[in-house]
Amino acid sequence: MPSYPLPPDRQETVIQRVLVRHGVSRDQLALLADDMRAALTRLTSGAPSDAARVGFHH
Repeated sequence: MPSYPLPPDRQETVIQRVLVRHGVSRDQLALLADDMRAALTRLTSGAPSDAARVGFHH
């Protein structure tokens, strides 16, 4: 997702915008919101990801 800074009087704030296609259901949007919340929780927790613990596998 692209990030956009706000106008000059608020340039320290950066936002992200999500565009949703026509036909996406409320259930699908709820799943997306849940996934985003889980990702933000993991990113802000400082805990290593599963990939970091097991390494990269093909």
